[in-house]
Amino acid sequence: MMEILFFGRLGEQFGRKVEIDPPGESWTVAEIREALCRRSELFREALSKPGVRACVDQVMAPDHLPVRRGQEVAFIPLLSGG
Repeated sequence: MMEILFFGRLGEQFGRKVEIDPPGESWTVAEIREALCRRSELFREALSKPGVRACVDQVMAPDHLPVRRGQEVAFIPLLSGG
């Protein structure tokens, strides 16, 4: 199993973390995002917004980045100030 963390409004909506079962030793960030989106329309709607970024081991990560079991993966909505 792989834990996926959520922060900000995503954490409020989905809880602090969910677990997914990756099919192999390595997935890309995009594949993780898509697996979450297949869970429900709420995930799809929230994670498809352009302001939602993925972090791997606390560093912003592009969608093509491979992720291995044991790495920390989090989704964070970017904030805008006023």
